[in-house]
Amino acid sequence: MTEPTAPSRPGLQVNAVTLVHTSGEIDRYDFNTVGLNIIQGVRNSSKTTTLRAIDYCLGDPDSPADALKAAVADEYVEIITELTVNGNPTEIRRNLQYGHRGKVTVNGNEFPVAEFSDRILHVLGWPRINVPKGIRAATATELVPLSFRSVLRHIHRNEDSWIRFADKEHEYLRRAVISYLLGFAPTRYDNNDFALAAAERNLLQAQAAEREVHDSTDRAVAAVCENLQIPIARTQHQIDSVRADLRAELDSVHEQRRRLTGEIELLLAPGRPEGTTPGYDATLSSQYERATQELAQTAERIADLEQVLAAHVQSQNTVKAEISRMDRLIASVDVFGSLPVRLCPACEQKIDIHRDHPEGTCYVCTQPVTDDQRRRRGELEQRSLTAEDEDLEEAITRTRRDLGQARTDRQQAQDHHHELAARLNTERAARLAPFVTTLEEMAARIARLQQKLTALPAVDEMIARKAAATEATAAAARRLEYHQRQADDAPRPGKTPIDRCALFAERMNEFLDRHRADVWVDGNVAISADDLTFYVGTRPWHQALGAEATVLFFLAYSRALLFLAKDMDGDCPYPGLLMLDNPFQQGIANEVVHAVLRDIAKAAEETGAQVISTQAVPVPGAMKTINQIRMRTAYIGESPR
Repeated sequence: MTEPTAPSRPGLQVNAVTLVHTSGEIDRYDFNTVGLNIIQGVRNSSKTTTLRAIDYCLGDPDSPADALKAAVADEYVEIITELTVNGNPTEIRRNLQYGHRGKVTVNGNEFPVAEFSDRILHVLGWPRINVPKGIRAATATELVPLSFRSVLRHIHRNEDSWIRFADKEHEYLRRAVISYLLGFAPTRYDNNDFALAAAERNLLQAQAAEREVHDSTDRAVAAVCENLQIPIARTQHQIDSVRADLRAELDSVHEQRRRLTGEIELLLAPGRPEGTTPGYDATLSSQYERATQELAQTAERIADLEQVLAAHVQSQNTVKAEISRMDRLIASVDVFGSLPVRLCPACEQKIDIHRDHPEGTCYVCTQPVTDDQRRRRGELEQRSLTAEDEDLEEAITRTRRDLGQARTDRQQAQDHHHELAARLNTERAARLAPFVTTLEEMAARIARLQQKLTALPAVDEMIARKAAATEATAAAARRLEYHQRQADDAPRPGKTPIDRCALFAERMNEFLDRHRADVWVDGNVAISADDLTFYVGTRPWHQALGAEATVLFFLAYSRALLFLAKDMDGDCPYPGLLMLDNPFQQGIANEVVHAVLRDIAKAAEETGAQVISTQAVPVPGAMKTINQIRMRTAYIGESPR
């Protein structure tokens, strides 16, 4: 949108609206920017659709099917609304096709529809405020922005909202919009009350948390201090003093132990002359050292003998295996020597073992047969292996005897070593006996002091929680004091809310007085500046009015909006536009509605505002000065209305 300039005509005026069909055909409707425009036509002739199209271009975030109904969304592909915003020509386009439905194009600039409210409020020069999400600011927990769409609900009165201020509107929004239109919302919703209430809640929560933290921390610190047997500390200064005392005591005990240890070292020094301590043998240490060396040597000798024995046993097993193999070899020579030959190994001819052959010769080749040399070689090898086995057996026997002796020597060395160690311990204990109790007491005191010092950081954290809770309470108190000063120093310029509500109610009564004889009741309208409740007589409007009078009440409310700029001396957001969808409601006579529309048309001309209304009944001849737009096409079924 363009930047706002000093407008000759504030607010919004609709110059024209164009609906582009899917077929490419165009429906265009031009409006007078001052006075009353009536869109007239039979049922299902797009009267309501035209107003909805304008409303959709003004930032409706819903889908086309929800905002315009499904039949309309299917019928059209684009809506173009030409406006004058604070005197500046503005073109708004909404594309109904997929991919563009969440966008709005203003003067050729496309942006997400969610940004439309802030942009148009900026161009109109209307303030942007946040309102508590709840009727009472003191109990609300959230602020929400008052959007342009919320205000638009009050200047576009759709066909379903003639018996309430706006369709599906929360009470806190109704109050916010009315105070906004009357020009005192920025003061009413400077949110000092909300911030003050939030600061009071925060202070109460901080104080409760502080009490809980202090109580639980004091109990925990007292329990820890009693368990450690130290003075109970309530503050950081006290715990620092306890820490300093414990460290000083620990340093003192360490110094005492150091001096005592020095005395003991002098007493046990190797160069100390003999006889200084009766019954003490100064050579025990050297004897114990030699016994340790002898024990190590016997252990090494045992390990060597065990290794030698293992090698001899392995060699003997190998020799025995060879002897067994020789036995099998000699046995095989006898077996194969007695087997007759049946087949020549060269020519594979059969051989008869009974054929004639000289005695002592081979029956195959008739060569002389001598003793088998393989048997003699096997027997020789077997005798050699047997001699080697006997030597190994002797060596194994000797090694086992030496190993047994070595183990006996080791046991004796161990016994002697243990005896010397016991004597040495006994001698040392006898010399240290006067100091043992003192050393044990010192060690216990050091352990206790170190335990206390180790526990102090936990106490530090507990006390830090108390300090943090106290600081949070102080910060909450400072915030509350700040908001109280802000509330006391807030300026209150211009007309008071009471004056503004009285002027607005007077405008409504000015209109309603003319209809006491037909529809309206006896009571006058009054507005409470505190909760913006509309009273008729002494009762709220919704309790005092029937259906017909309620419609007339909202017609009076809509007409009074046209005079806002005049009555509030320009000190309010002035819409400059009314859209009334089918004010022929709840059985009110057509003549009454026509009289109301003539009154509203006169008010629009007087204030320079624009009013667009729809109606199905024909416009009477007396209203020829009003711009009439006839809808000639009637649709069937779910087609545009």
